[in-house]
Amino acid sequence: MRNLICVAILAAAFIFISACSGLPSATSNMKENTWYPIGKIINNNTFEIIVGDHIEQVTFLSIDVVNINHEILGDRIYEFISDQLTNSQEVMLSFDQEMRNENGQLLAIVKLRDGTIMNELLLETGYAKVLVTEPNIKMENIYKKFEQLAKTNKVGLWFDEQETSNDDVTLKAAPYTGIRLTVVKDDQKALVSNYTSQDLDLSQWKLVSVTGNQIYIFEDLVLEPGETAAIYARSMERIPEKIAFYWGNDLVWDLNEKESAELYNTNNELIAEWNE
Repeated sequence: MRNLICVAILAAAFIFISACSGLPSATSNMKENTWYPIGKIINNNTFEIIVGDHIEQVTFLSIDVVNINHEILGDRIYEFISDQLTNSQEVMLSFDQEMRNENGQLLAIVKLRDGTIMNELLLETGYAKVLVTEPNIKMENIYKKFEQLAKTNKVGLWFDEQETSNDDVTLKAAPYTGIRLTVVKDDQKALVSNYTSQDLDLSQWKLVSVTGNQIYIFEDLVLEPGETAAIYARSMERIPEKIAFYWGNDLVWDLNEKESAELYNTNNELIAEWNE
């Protein structure tokens, strides 16, 4: 009887602790490629989504949005973000190495129903700065391009020529040439060719579908001079290339939108790019 009482007490304590825990109960239910309804817009950096019967807070990955208390832009940016999210009604999230920040908020790339990526839009309009923290570095060069564009156009916070970036926004240059990246959208494949005179170790390099915000990471691959590797969206019965890999998705390259692709090495340096 004493053992049964102890078990009951422990069980009750476990239930109580679980109920009182600050950890979100829907953590394990968060999925990419899933649309979530928008909840409350908390401030310029944070908004809520509805995950079943649970509320999650989302903050934008790798950017620092102008604070709502900013004297000139704060309220305007809040209204802009609210309009974008409210009109979309739902968002799709994708993540880097860490899904959450130290406060438990979701660190996300936020996609709207019309295909707009909010992180990129806020950078392009000058409403945010790039803020990359390790290990979440996959969007660094891509986001720095949008920040540079806003600075060139002097929009948003960059209207003030004294405004400075959070860090050096110079894109990391490719250390060598002779690497070609090509996309054949109709075949849903990307081609990486080595036209240098040396073996090219692509292990852990990243191939990025910029428009679709999808990333393929090479495992163990060394291309000899003159060799080409094909990366298909999905498995094919017959392929002409000797070296081929599969992205694992049915559709990577959108046939109805202009696409671009980028190839990064392990130092996050932009090695090659392709644009329509």
